[in-house]
Amino acid sequence: MLKPWFLFLLPLLLTGPALGQTVHSLDQVPGALKTPEAKAAFAQQIEGQPAPDSLGARLPPVLTAAQIDGLLVPAGDTSPANLVGARPMPGQPGVFVAIVCTGGNAPGPSDDKTCDQTDSGSPQPAMHAYVGLIQVVAGAPPRLLARPAELDGRVDWQDTILGDAPDGADDAGGGVLTPDAITGFDLAPYVVAPGERAFGLLGEWNVGYAGGGAQYHALYLFAVEDGVVTQILATPMSFSKMLAGDWHKDGTRDHDLSEGANVLVVTKHMTDGHFDLLQKTRGGGASRVFRWSAAAKRYEPDGR
Repeated sequence: MLKPWFLFLLPLLLTGPALGQTVHSLDQVPGALKTPEAKAAFAQQIEGQPAPDSLGARLPPVLTAAQIDGLLVPAGDTSPANLVGARPMPGQPGVFVAIVCTGGNAPGPSDDKTCDQTDSGSPQPAMHAYVGLIQVVAGAPPRLLARPAELDGRVDWQDTILGDAPDGADDAGGGVLTPDAITGFDLAPYVVAPGERAFGLLGEWNVGYAGGGAQYHALYLFAVEDGVVTQILATPMSFSKMLAGDWHKDGTRDHDLSEGANVLVVTKHMTDGHFDLLQKTRGGGASRVFRWSAAAKRYEPDGR
Protein backbone atom coordinates (compact mmCIF):
# COMPACT_ATOMS: atom_id res chain seq x y z
CA MET A 1 0.00 0.00 0.00
CA LEU A 2 1.47 3.36 -0.99
CA LYS A 3 1.81 5.94 1.75
CA PRO A 4 1.06 9.62 0.95
CA TRP A 5 4.66 10.46 1.70
CA PHE A 6 5.97 7.65 -0.52
CA LEU A 7 8.43 9.82 -2.39
CA PHE A 8 10.45 10.48 0.68
CA LEU A 9 10.99 7.12 2.33
CA LEU A 10 14.70 7.82 2.62
CA PRO A 11 16.52 5.21 4.69
CA LEU A 12 18.93 5.48 7.53
CA LEU A 13 22.03 6.73 5.71
CA LEU A 14 21.55 10.05 3.92
CA THR A 15 24.15 12.57 2.84
CA GLY A 16 24.74 15.91 4.48
CA PRO A 17 23.31 17.49 7.62
CA ALA A 18 19.77 18.82 7.04
CA LEU A 19 20.13 19.21 3.28
CA GLY A 20 17.45 21.32 1.59
CA GLN A 21 16.45 21.69 -2.05
CA THR A 22 13.44 22.26 -4.29
CA VAL A 23 12.34 20.07 -7.18
CA HIS A 24 9.85 21.37 -9.73
CA SER A 25 8.12 18.18 -10.87
CA LEU A 26 7.76 14.51 -10.06
CA ASP A 27 10.09 13.38 -12.80
CA GLN A 28 12.91 15.37 -11.21
CA VAL A 29 12.72 13.41 -7.94
CA PRO A 30 14.95 10.45 -8.92
CA GLY A 31 17.77 12.77 -9.98
CA ALA A 32 17.44 14.78 -6.78
CA LEU A 33 17.86 11.80 -4.46
CA LYS A 34 21.38 11.60 -3.08
CA THR A 35 22.03 7.97 -2.24
CA PRO A 36 21.53 4.53 -3.83
CA GLU A 37 19.32 3.68 -0.84
CA ALA A 38 17.03 6.64 -1.51
CA LYS A 39 16.81 5.75 -5.19
CA ALA A 40 15.93 2.18 -4.19
CA ALA A 41 13.15 3.49 -1.92
CA PHE A 42 11.73 5.48 -4.83
CA ALA A 43 11.87 2.41 -7.06
CA GLN A 44 10.07 0.32 -4.45
CA GLN A 45 7.29 2.80 -3.71
CA ILE A 46 6.71 4.20 -7.22
CA GLU A 47 7.92 1.48 -9.57
CA GLY A 48 6.66 -1.41 -7.48
CA GLN A 49 9.96 -3.18 -6.87
CA PRO A 50 9.76 -5.44 -3.79
CA ALA A 51 11.09 -4.04 -0.52
CA PRO A 52 13.89 -5.93 1.23
CA ASP A 53 12.86 -8.38 3.93
CA SER A 54 14.68 -6.39 6.61
CA LEU A 55 12.99 -8.12 9.56
CA GLY A 56 13.41 -11.62 8.13
CA ALA A 57 9.70 -12.40 7.83
CA ARG A 58 10.63 -15.01 5.21
CA LEU A 59 12.01 -17.33 7.82
CA PRO A 60 15.14 -19.44 7.35
CA PRO A 61 14.29 -23.14 6.82
CA VAL A 62 15.83 -24.13 10.16
CA LEU A 63 13.30 -22.07 12.19
CA THR A 64 9.51 -22.01 12.33
CA ALA A 65 7.26 -19.21 13.48
CA ALA A 66 5.92 -21.40 16.28
CA GLN A 67 9.44 -22.10 17.57
CA ILE A 68 10.40 -18.42 17.58
CA ASP A 69 7.11 -17.36 19.16
CA GLY A 70 7.50 -19.97 21.87
CA LEU A 71 11.02 -18.80 22.71
CA LEU A 72 10.47 -15.03 22.67
CA VAL A 73 6.91 -14.19 23.72
CA PRO A 74 6.09 -14.21 27.44
CA ALA A 75 3.14 -16.28 28.58
CA GLY A 76 1.21 -13.19 29.64
CA ASP A 77 1.00 -11.81 26.09
CA THR A 78 -1.87 -13.66 24.44
CA SER A 79 -2.27 -11.35 21.41
CA PRO A 80 -1.71 -13.01 18.02
CA ALA A 81 1.67 -12.42 16.39
CA ASN A 82 1.46 -9.99 13.48
CA LEU A 83 5.08 -10.59 12.46
CA VAL A 84 7.67 -13.24 13.23
CA GLY A 85 11.12 -12.74 11.76
CA ALA A 86 14.69 -14.00 11.99
CA ARG A 87 17.95 -13.14 10.25
CA PRO A 88 21.40 -14.78 10.51
CA MET A 89 23.86 -12.93 12.70
CA PRO A 90 26.87 -12.19 10.47
CA GLY A 91 30.02 -13.98 11.54
CA GLN A 92 28.22 -16.30 13.99
CA PRO A 93 27.17 -19.52 12.22
CA GLY A 94 23.94 -20.98 13.53
CA VAL A 95 22.98 -17.82 15.44
CA PHE A 96 19.92 -15.78 14.46
CA VAL A 97 18.51 -12.48 15.65
CA ALA A 98 14.76 -12.91 15.96
CA ILE A 99 11.69 -10.77 16.56
CA VAL A 100 8.01 -11.31 17.31
CA CYS A 101 5.56 -8.40 17.11
CA THR A 102 2.16 -8.68 18.76
CA GLY A 103 -0.69 -6.16 18.85
CA GLY A 104 -0.78 -3.01 16.77
CA ASN A 105 -2.24 -3.13 13.27
CA ALA A 106 -3.11 -6.64 12.17
CA PRO A 107 -2.25 -7.19 8.48
CA GLY A 108 -5.04 -8.12 6.09
CA PRO A 109 -5.05 -11.38 4.12
CA SER A 110 -3.06 -9.87 1.24
CA ASP A 111 -0.85 -7.49 3.25
CA ASP A 112 2.80 -7.99 4.10
CA LYS A 113 3.43 -8.89 7.73
CA THR A 114 4.38 -5.77 9.66
CA CYS A 115 5.37 -4.51 13.09
CA ASP A 116 3.17 -1.42 12.93
CA GLN A 117 1.00 0.60 15.29
CA THR A 118 0.13 3.55 13.05
CA ASP A 119 -3.21 5.03 14.10
CA SER A 120 -5.83 3.25 11.99
CA GLY A 121 -8.80 5.13 13.41
CA SER A 122 -10.12 2.09 15.28
CA PRO A 123 -9.18 0.60 18.67
CA GLN A 124 -6.23 -1.77 18.59
CA PRO A 125 -4.12 -3.53 21.21
CA ALA A 126 -0.77 -1.98 22.07
CA MET A 127 2.12 -3.16 19.94
CA HIS A 128 4.86 -5.18 21.61
CA ALA A 129 8.14 -6.24 20.00
CA TYR A 130 10.20 -9.05 21.55
CA VAL A 131 13.77 -9.69 20.39
CA GLY A 132 16.30 -12.39 21.11
CA LEU A 133 19.24 -14.46 19.95
CA ILE A 134 18.52 -18.05 18.91
CA GLN A 135 21.07 -20.76 18.25
CA VAL A 136 20.32 -23.64 15.88
CA VAL A 137 22.44 -26.80 16.04
CA ALA A 138 21.75 -29.83 13.86
CA GLY A 139 19.91 -32.56 15.73
CA ALA A 140 18.76 -30.32 18.59
CA PRO A 141 15.81 -27.95 19.06
CA PRO A 142 16.51 -24.20 18.73
CA ARG A 143 17.55 -22.59 21.98
CA LEU A 144 17.96 -19.10 23.37
CA LEU A 145 21.48 -17.80 23.90
CA ALA A 146 20.21 -15.25 26.43
CA ARG A 147 16.95 -14.21 27.99
CA PRO A 148 15.00 -12.19 25.38
CA ALA A 149 13.95 -8.57 25.74
CA GLU A 150 10.96 -6.42 24.95
CA LEU A 151 11.70 -3.28 22.95
CA ASP A 152 11.38 -0.04 24.89
CA GLY A 153 10.45 2.15 21.92
CA ARG A 154 10.80 5.50 23.67
CA VAL A 155 13.15 7.96 21.96
CA ASP A 156 13.96 11.47 23.12
CA TRP A 157 13.55 13.54 19.95
CA GLN A 158 14.59 16.75 21.69
CA ASP A 159 17.93 15.11 22.41
CA THR A 160 19.06 15.05 18.78
CA ILE A 161 21.75 16.63 16.63
CA LEU A 162 19.63 16.25 13.48
CA GLY A 163 17.96 19.64 13.70
CA ASP A 164 14.44 18.26 13.16
CA ALA A 165 11.97 15.99 14.96
CA PRO A 166 8.52 14.50 14.42
CA ASP A 167 5.71 17.01 14.93
CA GLY A 168 4.42 15.07 17.92
CA ALA A 169 7.64 15.71 19.85
CA ASP A 170 6.44 19.24 20.58
CA ASP A 171 3.33 17.87 22.29
CA ALA A 172 4.92 14.93 24.10
CA GLY A 173 6.31 15.33 27.58
CA GLY A 174 10.01 16.01 27.10
CA GLY A 175 9.84 15.12 23.40
CA VAL A 176 9.80 11.37 24.10
CA LEU A 177 7.93 9.36 21.46
CA THR A 178 7.38 5.70 20.58
CA PRO A 179 7.61 4.69 16.90
CA ASP A 180 4.81 4.03 14.43
CA ALA A 181 6.60 0.91 13.20
CA ILE A 182 9.67 -1.28 13.53
CA THR A 183 11.06 -1.68 10.02
CA GLY A 184 14.24 -3.72 10.11
CA PHE A 185 17.28 -5.16 11.83
CA ASP A 186 20.58 -3.27 11.68
CA LEU A 187 23.31 -5.93 11.71
CA ALA A 188 26.31 -3.65 11.25
CA PRO A 189 29.34 -4.82 13.29
CA TYR A 190 28.72 -2.85 16.48
CA VAL A 191 31.37 -4.45 18.69
CA VAL A 192 30.62 -2.54 21.89
CA ALA A 193 33.07 -4.43 24.12
CA PRO A 194 35.75 -7.08 23.58
CA GLY A 195 33.87 -10.20 22.46
CA GLU A 196 30.49 -8.45 22.69
CA ARG A 197 28.62 -7.60 19.51
CA ALA A 198 25.42 -5.55 19.55
CA PHE A 199 22.59 -5.66 17.02
CA GLY A 200 20.10 -2.98 16.11
CA LEU A 201 16.46 -2.41 15.29
CA LEU A 202 15.16 0.54 13.28
CA GLY A 203 12.09 2.46 14.39
CA GLU A 204 10.07 4.71 12.08
CA TRP A 205 7.77 7.70 12.51
CA ASN A 206 5.60 9.01 9.65
CA VAL A 207 4.00 12.45 9.49
CA GLY A 208 1.53 13.33 6.73
CA TYR A 209 0.97 16.81 5.30
CA ALA A 210 -1.30 18.08 2.53
CA GLY A 211 0.75 17.31 -0.57
CA GLY A 212 3.68 15.83 1.30
CA GLY A 213 5.00 14.28 4.45
CA ALA A 214 8.01 13.37 6.56
CA GLN A 215 9.69 10.26 7.82
CA TYR A 216 11.99 9.85 10.82
CA HIS A 217 14.17 6.95 11.94
CA ALA A 218 15.75 5.93 15.23
CA LEU A 219 18.21 3.19 16.12
CA TYR A 220 17.82 0.82 19.06
CA LEU A 221 20.89 -1.21 20.03
CA PHE A 222 20.76 -4.50 21.97
CA ALA A 223 23.55 -6.56 23.51
CA VAL A 224 23.82 -9.47 25.92
CA GLU A 225 24.58 -8.21 29.42
CA ASP A 226 24.82 -10.77 32.25
CA GLY A 227 22.94 -13.37 30.23
CA VAL A 228 20.08 -11.05 29.23
CA VAL A 229 19.43 -9.33 25.89
CA THR A 230 19.49 -5.70 27.00
CA GLN A 231 18.52 -2.52 25.17
CA ILE A 232 21.62 -0.35 25.48
CA LEU A 233 20.86 2.66 23.25
CA ALA A 234 17.93 4.51 21.66
CA THR A 235 18.80 7.51 19.50
CA PRO A 236 17.43 9.53 16.54
CA MET A 237 19.25 8.77 13.29
CA SER A 238 17.61 10.38 10.26
CA PHE A 239 14.76 12.40 8.79
CA SER A 240 13.45 13.36 5.39
CA LYS A 241 10.67 15.86 4.72
CA MET A 242 8.67 17.16 1.76
CA LEU A 243 6.47 20.24 1.76
CA ALA A 244 4.29 21.07 -1.26
CA GLY A 245 5.03 24.37 -2.99
CA ASP A 246 3.81 26.44 -5.92
CA TRP A 247 1.81 25.04 -8.84
CA HIS A 248 3.05 25.58 -12.39
CA LYS A 249 0.97 26.26 -15.49
CA ASP A 250 1.80 22.81 -16.86
CA GLY A 251 0.22 21.13 -13.82
CA THR A 252 3.47 20.29 -12.03
CA ARG A 253 4.23 21.51 -8.53
CA ASP A 254 7.28 22.51 -6.55
CA HIS A 255 8.23 20.40 -3.57
CA ASP A 256 10.67 21.54 -0.91
CA LEU A 257 12.85 18.70 0.36
CA SER A 258 14.98 18.56 3.48
CA GLU A 259 16.91 15.70 4.98
CA GLY A 260 19.54 14.89 7.55
CA ALA A 261 21.20 11.83 8.98
CA ASN A 262 23.62 10.61 11.60
CA VAL A 263 26.14 7.82 11.57
CA LEU A 264 27.24 5.86 14.63
CA VAL A 265 30.90 4.89 14.97
CA VAL A 266 32.46 2.55 17.54
CA THR A 267 35.61 4.27 18.82
CA LYS A 268 38.74 2.79 20.39
CA HIS A 269 38.31 4.66 23.69
CA MET A 270 36.65 2.69 26.50
CA THR A 271 34.53 3.59 29.50
CA ASP A 272 33.72 0.93 32.11
CA GLY A 273 34.80 -1.86 29.76
CA HIS A 274 32.76 -0.70 26.73
CA PHE A 275 33.88 1.25 23.70
CA ASP A 276 32.58 4.81 23.42
CA LEU A 277 30.19 5.48 20.54
CA LEU A 278 30.58 8.59 18.36
CA GLN A 279 27.44 9.89 16.68
CA LYS A 280 27.94 12.53 14.01
CA THR A 281 25.95 14.10 11.22
CA ARG A 282 26.86 12.99 7.72
CA GLY A 283 29.05 15.66 6.19
CA GLY A 284 30.13 16.95 9.59
CA GLY A 285 28.77 19.89 11.53
CA ALA A 286 27.63 18.22 14.75
CA SER A 287 28.65 15.27 16.88
CA ARG A 288 28.35 13.77 20.34
CA VAL A 289 29.75 10.85 22.30
CA PHE A 290 27.86 8.11 24.11
CA ARG A 291 29.65 6.49 27.05
CA TRP A 292 28.76 3.31 28.91
CA SER A 293 27.02 3.67 32.25
CA ALA A 294 27.80 0.66 34.41
CA ALA A 295 24.99 1.59 36.81
CA ALA A 296 22.34 1.86 34.08
CA LYS A 297 23.80 -0.89 31.86
CA ARG A 298 23.32 1.27 28.79
CA TYR A 299 24.94 4.09 26.82
CA GLU A 300 24.28 7.67 27.88
CA PRO A 301 25.19 10.92 26.06
CA ASP A 302 28.41 12.41 27.34
CA GLY A 303 27.80 15.06 29.99
CA ARG A 304 24.78 13.44 31.63
